[in-house]
Amino acid sequence: MERLALSHYLWYNYAYMHKAFYASGFLFHPPTQQILLQQQLNTSPALWSLVGGIHLVEESAEKAFQRIVQQFLKHKLPIKNIYPIYTYDREETEKNKAILYADIEEMIAFKPTKEFTFGWFTRKQIMKLPLDPQTKQDIVVGHRVIDAKTRKSLGEHTLE
Repeated sequence: MERLALSHYLWYNYAYMHKAFYASGFLFHPPTQQILLQQQLNTSPALWSLVGGIHLVEESAEKAFQRIVQQFLKHKLPIKNIYPIYTYDREETEKNKAILYADIEEMIAFKPTKEFTFGWFTRKQIMKLPLDPQTKQDIVVGHRVIDAKTRKSLGEHTLE
C-alpha cells in the first residue's frame, strides 16, 4: 500500500509541475489554399474540428501533432513542415492548447474511420461550416499566420 501511495504522490507532483496540453491543428495544401478538417460521426451537432490529441510526457507540440496525425490519418508528416500558430490556456479543462498547422505537398483523400470523416475546405467554404466558435477562431488565426509566412517568403514587409 505504501508503494501505491508513493507512486500516486510522485505522479501527482509530476503532473502538477508539467501541465498537460492538447495539440491540435490542420493540414494545409499551399497550391489550393485548402485545409483539412475532421468531423466526428454519430454526434449532434456534427461540428467540424481540428485534428488533435493529448501530448505525451516531454513531447513538444510539433512532435505531438506529428504523432497524432500519424495515428489518426496514417500519414507521416516531416517535422520541418509543422508550424506553430499559437497557444492558449483552457481554464475549463485545465490544459494548455497548442494550435499548429502542417504544409502538405499533396492533397490526400483520407478515408473515414469509424469515428471521423475528413474533408478539404477553402476559406470561403470554412465560413459556412458548422464550427465551434473556438475552432473558427483557431482557423482564422492560422490563416493569418500562413498569410504572414507567405508575405515574408515573398520579401514583403511583416510584423514580428
